[in-house]
Amino acid sequence: MKTQLEIYKTYLVNIKRSLVYYNYLIPLSEYLQEKNLTFEVLTKEQLAQYFTDKNYSPNSINNVIKSCRDYIKFLKIEKHPCQEIRMLEIARKEIEVIDLKDIEKVVKNIATYNSRLNASQIEIILYLMFYTIIRKSELLSLKRVDIDLVNGEMKIYEQKTKQENIIDFPLHLIPKMIAYFNSEPEGDNAFNITFAQINYLFRGVMTKILGKKCKPHLTRHGGIRYLLSKIPPQDVQSMAGHKDIRTTLQYGIVNREERKKTYRQKIG
Repeated sequence: MKTQLEIYKTYLVNIKRSLVYYNYLIPLSEYLQEKNLTFEVLTKEQLAQYFTDKNYSPNSINNVIKSCRDYIKFLKIEKHPCQEIRMLEIARKEIEVIDLKDIEKVVKNIATYNSRLNASQIEIILYLMFYTIIRKSELLSLKRVDIDLVNGEMKIYEQKTKQENIIDFPLHLIPKMIAYFNSEPEGDNAFNITFAQINYLFRGVMTKILGKKCKPHLTRHGGIRYLLSKIPPQDVQSMAGHKDIRTTLQYGIVNREERKKTYRQKIG
């Protein structure tokens, strides 16, 4: 199997695919060699024993199965036990978010925790990221010429598709944005913030203030969840740049306590 695996690896490299499947197959290859077994005649029972011996998690088991199926296609094997094994159900993890209360707490305490950052600049950035659900890369490439301070709109270029998207932002942010723009000329981007500063803001300052690990993308998660409670899902999908609305709707899933509270407020 080793020789075939190396050919499979070369194939993946040549078509510029990830080596994740290859990496999952290496331990399986070594296991089969130890047991004097071959991949081509591997049974479902032997594969199940492999999972048991390795003490794999459900997620790892699914990854091995997917790896085997892709390898089977590469070998052009018509029938194999891996094709008959069902994938395991994976319990959905609670999506981590930075919500509106978190943003408000950070804005209130940012000057106390760190004087290196411009408090008014950070306030605008955090609210803008939350309400517009833009990504860190989109914020860093945003120019002032792309911001309409009359109609509360801004033009961004989506990170994945590079397509232009017009995003609305709250009108109450306009006076703060005008004041900031008048106080500081534009540099590399509209808000003169660097990649390092964004990471420092979230991973350093905000983590200290909120007492939990913070990353820029969690503001997007929280913003999507918030917007789903206010505007139609299709509008949120368009703002987020998601091709499939199911990707958008997954952020509307809340924990049991939040769901019950909302239900009682809306239904009784």
